Amino acid sequence: MKKWAKSLFLVLLVLLVLTGISSIRLISSISDYSTLINYVGIVRGGSQRLVKLEMSGRSDKALEEYVDDILTELQTGNGRYGLKRPRDTAYNECLEALIVQWDVVKDEIGRVRSGDESNRLLDESERLFGIANETVFAIENYSKNQGNILTRALIGNVAGCLIAGISVAISVFRHYFDLKRHTEELVYLADRDKLTGAYEYNKFLKEAQAVLDKKSPEQLAFQRLDFENFKYINDVFGYSYGDSILRRYAQCLMDTLRDGEFVGRIMADQFVVFRRYKDKKELTDLQAQADQAFFATEHLLPERYAVSIASGFCCLEDVLEDLDAQAFINRANYAQKTIKNNPTRHYAFYNETIREKLIEENRIKSRVEMALKQKEFVVYFQPKVSPLDGEIRGAEALVRWQLPDGQMFSPGVFVPILERNQMIKELDQYVFGEVCRLMGERLRAGKKVVPVSVNVSKLRLYSLDFVDTYAKLKEENRIPDGYLEIEFTETVAFENINYMLQIMKELHEKGFRCAMDDFGKGYSSLGMLKSLPIDTVKLDASFFQEGGDNEKQQVIITSILTLIRQLHMDVVAEGIEQKDQVDFLKGIGCDFIQGFYFYRPMPETEFAKLLEPVFEAQRDEEKSKSMTAGINKNLDTACILQGSVL
Repeated sequence: MKKWAKSLFLVLLVLLVLTGISSIRLISSISDYSTLINYVGIVRGGSQRLVKLEMSGRSDKALEEYVDDILTELQTGNGRYGLKRPRDTAYNECLEALIVQWDVVKDEIGRVRSGDESNRLLDESERLFGIANETVFAIENYSKNQGNILTRALIGNVAGCLIAGISVAISVFRHYFDLKRHTEELVYLADRDKLTGAYEYNKFLKEAQAVLDKKSPEQLAFQRLDFENFKYINDVFGYSYGDSILRRYAQCLMDTLRDGEFVGRIMADQFVVFRRYKDKKELTDLQAQADQAFFATEHLLPERYAVSIASGFCCLEDVLEDLDAQAFINRANYAQKTIKNNPTRHYAFYNETIREKLIEENRIKSRVEMALKQKEFVVYFQPKVSPLDGEIRGAEALVRWQLPDGQMFSPGVFVPILERNQMIKELDQYVFGEVCRLMGERLRAGKKVVPVSVNVSKLRLYSLDFVDTYAKLKEENRIPDGYLEIEFTETVAFENINYMLQIMKELHEKGFRCAMDDFGKGYSSLGMLKSLPIDTVKLDASFFQEGGDNEKQQVIITSILTLIRQLHMDVVAEGIEQKDQVDFLKGIGCDFIQGFYFYRPMPETEFAKLLEPVFEAQRDEEKSKSMTAGINKNLDTACILQGSVL
């Protein structure tokens, strides 16, 4: 019996050793699977980043080669990243589909680089994103199956080891629980954002949708939030500093979570939160608690540098439709947009008013294409006037939307909607084309024309065909060089100065002038004046708003204008509505004035009348009468004074 026991023990010991070796291999394989998941995730994120860069006109061949290298190693199992190809049918099928789709995306990237439209590239990149997700899920399932195999083997050996002794059983159980914890940690990390520890966005959506599908009677809410102008933090203090802020803020949010609540990170500084509540005040109180903990962190931000956080909430009770998690987040985002850049409000709830705005936005979006074809968009002109003689020296082209029933939309209504939905570039080109057409007709008719400036959006500016398309319209209408000016904001210019340098060089070569609009709103204006070949600087209307120390305001304006003139640039003052402002600007040598004091924006027909010789003659006659009246008044005054002296 003892001999049998010894033999059995030796057999069990050998089995235990073999199981241990097998376990080590499986643990190593599980680690490899985690690496595979990470690198498939890199392919997913890198491809999306590459597509965004290509759509904005910026190529990154190094990133493309990096994704190629990873996919090659995933396929062959050989390379510098140490990636092994598991023998799993589902994973290998997904991987092969991912490689094929990547080739399709690269082909579309090539077409975009050749100047084709980017719509198909976006569709193919979304398919690639979906296949990459399926590949990740396949390797996760395979990893779990391997873990299950290991678990079953260990349980069997534990039963056998109980015969040999409790000590062997304890050792096996300890090993089992360690392995289980390690596996759970891997699964946990696979679903977490590596920087902040919050859920990755897809995981957040999955968890939130699972709760919605249960049709819980609880009060549920989605929250979307981000920092105001977080880009400036990265620009001023560096990305490492920005990352530390995001990590700390995510922790503050997670510290406020209760059972059944979770936080996710969409991208950059954008977060989402799933909450349960009894009354809405709970939601704002919890957010205030997180914000206060964040701002109370010592040495988090340099002294006197302030940031603010905007939060939008969408409560299920306030929505009539049966929506999915993504749709609720979209509505929370819409609520958040209503308080963006509002220093007095940090929270907003989605409601019926916002719902009506959303419906109106969708109505506007659906009509844009038809409105462009039917020429419902009307070009208005606001003259630029010389303060020396009151003559019209130029104009800025603006746009209004007039519906067939006569209803008029102002740009403040439809332009933000078109910008949010990436439809603004079509309107930009339409307005520019109308300006060229109207100017060309006047030139061919031998009528007077003045230089006209046209605004260009960020999306149009970054289009690959921007300069060529605008130059073609200019040439087709035979517009002389120097009569068309392209306006862009300093904020857009600051985002990529090297790109702006190239664009402005090409515009100048094609006979365009370049103007910086809204000068003074940003923090980098003076630096850009020396870096960019700007022809005209437009002083923002905020310079001339009432309030504050008027003397200091005038000193600042005088200094800026003197500097700009020394750089041989023209200066346009916007938003001028009062005579004392005109007198001041005239006294310091401002080139042009634009504002209600002289003219409001007007349709082309009214603007054309202002340029007619008959109107100009009448205006000259009125000016002459005014001057004569002024001289007579001065003579009368002089005679009275002379009589008093005598």
